[in-house]
Amino acid sequence: MGAGFVDVLLEMKIQKFTELIVWQKSKKLISITYSASNEIKNFSFKDQLNRASLSISNNIAEGFGRRSNREFKRFLKISLGSAYEVNSMLIVFHDISILSDNLYNEALACVEEVIRMLIGLISKIEC
Repeated sequence: MGAGFVDVLLEMKIQKFTELIVWQKSKKLISITYSASNEIKNFSFKDQLNRASLSISNNIAEGFGRRSNREFKRFLKISLGSAYEVNSMLIVFHDISILSDNLYNEALACVEEVIRMLIGLISKIEC
């Protein structure tokens, strides 16, 4: 059985969205994907990767600010969708050789960790 928004925050001793480990990890992912995007020549590919990456942390913050179980969970699910979008783009960009192995591996490990964390947090929240 999941817990309410306030219960989850109290359990984790969280008062600001910046204290959420998943937000911190998603912020790290932004840095990695922005570095990776420097290797990508196609502007629309680069732009989409950067926007999707930024969307993860922004939706975590927005959902947190809504201060309700339903809204927080909804925005975490939106973040999760963006994380899967980043995951897909990384795989495709690597497969078509526009992303180096090093940046691909670093970004992929980070986005997979963010996905796991989002799934875990979503499962803790009861609407």
